Amino acid sequence: MLETMRGRLADAIRPDRLKTSTLDRYRVSSVQTPNVPVYSDMTVRKATREGYKISVYVYRSVRTIIQAASAVPWIVLDGEGEPIKGHAIEKLLKNPNPEFSGQDLIEVLIAHLELVGNALWQPIIVGKSVREVWPVFPDLVKPIPGEKPGEWLKGWNVTLSSGQQILLPPDQFIHFQQVDPGNPYWGISPLMAAARTVDTDNEAQDTQKITMQNRGVVDGVFTHEATMSEEQFEEARRQIRERFLDKSRRREPWVLGAGAKWNQMSITPVEMDFIASRLANLRAIAAAFGLDPWWLGDRSASTYNNVMEARKALYEDVVIPLLDDIRSTLNLKLAPIYGDGIFITYDLSGIPALREDFGQKVEQAKTLWAMGVPFEQINSRLKMGFEEFDGWGTGYLPISTVPATSTFAPEDETPEEASGESEPPSRKLLNIETEEAKAAYWKAVDRRRIGWWGVASKKIRPLFEAEAKAVANALEKESDLDKLEAAAAREIQKLSTKWEESLASLLMAVVEDFGEDTAGNLGAEPKSAEPSEVKWRFDPFSAASRAWISQHGAESVKTILATNLADVRAVILRGKEEDLAVTEIGRNIGQFYADRSAFKSMRIARTEVGAAAGFGQREAAKQSGVVQAKTWLSSRDSRVRDSHAALDGEERGLNERYSNGLMFPGDPSGDPASSINCRCLETYVSKSR
Repeated sequence: MLETMRGRLADAIRPDRLKTSTLDRYRVSSVQTPNVPVYSDMTVRKATREGYKISVYVYRSVRTIIQAASAVPWIVLDGEGEPIKGHAIEKLLKNPNPEFSGQDLIEVLIAHLELVGNALWQPIIVGKSVREVWPVFPDLVKPIPGEKPGEWLKGWNVTLSSGQQILLPPDQFIHFQQVDPGNPYWGISPLMAAARTVDTDNEAQDTQKITMQNRGVVDGVFTHEATMSEEQFEEARRQIRERFLDKSRRREPWVLGAGAKWNQMSITPVEMDFIASRLANLRAIAAAFGLDPWWLGDRSASTYNNVMEARKALYEDVVIPLLDDIRSTLNLKLAPIYGDGIFITYDLSGIPALREDFGQKVEQAKTLWAMGVPFEQINSRLKMGFEEFDGWGTGYLPISTVPATSTFAPEDETPEEASGESEPPSRKLLNIETEEAKAAYWKAVDRRRIGWWGVASKKIRPLFEAEAKAVANALEKESDLDKLEAAAAREIQKLSTKWEESLASLLMAVVEDFGEDTAGNLGAEPKSAEPSEVKWRFDPFSAASRAWISQHGAESVKTILATNLADVRAVILRGKEEDLAVTEIGRNIGQFYADRSAFKSMRIARTEVGAAAGFGQREAAKQSGVVQAKTWLSSRDSRVRDSHAALDGEERGLNERYSNGLMFPGDPSGDPASSINCRCLETYVSKSR
């Protein structure tokens, strides 16, 4: 992150981008003295000697992070977010030089970051590609702040094996660092923050070691009743050292001259609380490295769930943020060498600790299946990885095990097939008067609409999936929290054309289907029959149909995209309030799409099918030339809303609006509270009644 900030700042104030008058008075602000190498008290040698090699807690902390992070593979993506297999950078990171494997290189990088907060690579560039990458010892390299206006880094002060110091240009090394707010040129490590605790713990072990060497006897003094001469005093000291400090004679009785007495001193609270104090040190060191104490051997709260959470937390709280910093630096320094349009990132798909227990998924799948949810949605929601099979888009009722087609339908079925029964061929639509006929008509049309819900939902779902992928890719490349919303908005808006095309195609199909069905009941000639001089045919491509589909489709897409952006904005805002990293916010957005896409697809499908079906019926009635008036027919079940039940039987002219402001049931031009999820219909009155 800091590399990105420095790069942008330095780029913005390059001399060729500033006027001369500005250069005369402008200098990069820094607490470091220009043209003087930046030194640090913590070196790799010191950190290794006094921490990594001597403290089991430091060793286990650093080694745990190294093993977890170095096992994550690196990949290269193109401008569309698709992996570029075999890219030169991918090969380079797998085989950086003849002596180091890719994992070796990353292990050294992470070890240096965790111990001293800085790591350096030296790329060997030939032409426009990097042939080799070598790790550099941070102890031998020091940054030199720039002294010229607009110059961030003058270069690197490098100490050779001979002791000679040379100056290398700024682009000689790729510098990774854990940010030090007080020194933007050189980083700080977790070990430096935990140094006092590590020293305290080391001293505690040394004290315990001395106590054990002294047979576990606490401190005390020998006293003599008579005054001792200097020769007697030195002789007593010699005897104590020879008889009591030598390991081979520790268990021998203490005998020291005539009149000598041993006075034991009391044990200090620190000595009495040795185990508890070491446990506190363990937890403090684990906290500095961001680890759960379980990783360092604290099993006081170990349960199966706690261990599983500790393994997940290692990646979510430590490894992923660390890899994010490394990724940002690689994309700032390494990716531009190969030109624009590529993005270096890491792949977590093969990390077992981040996979949910498959057995739990199976139990969840059983529960959802028993609720009638199709396996297609279960597979998508739980990411179980099954291949598509016949009927996986159909939900089944738990008792009768018959297709639950009242909710979903397979993509390759027609709405009529999905409904489970065919339409009554003798059904008439004009001048319906009996309740039995009204109920039969409503049920037949409602089955047809329900059949379309599943078809429409399957057409809409891929749009959400494409949107989720586009937004995720955009956020993965954005490091500034304040720019996440704008990046998401751009990607969502880019898909507006696909939304309009898909929705227009869907609306046209529904209008045609319901228009043809209504026209057939108003005396029109079937679409497959030869035209005659008497009967008429429904025209789904009339000017009125095309105008309605175009206008309504554009308005729907605008509303849908605005709703999607509002949802994404809410996730981003919640992430900022919780101080989440960009990657965590991106994962939350991906999870939101995974959780809500099926529901949102079905909700849009129901609304759009209802609107297009209502328009198609009304357009057929207008084209028939035999309809004078229309009558509101409310839903014939217990789910009808009270306001619509009150409208039942209301008669209006064909071109008049009902009393609730709708031109037809589901009319999107009216009040959304009346039109959304409306399942009412209308019947027609002939001119000759």
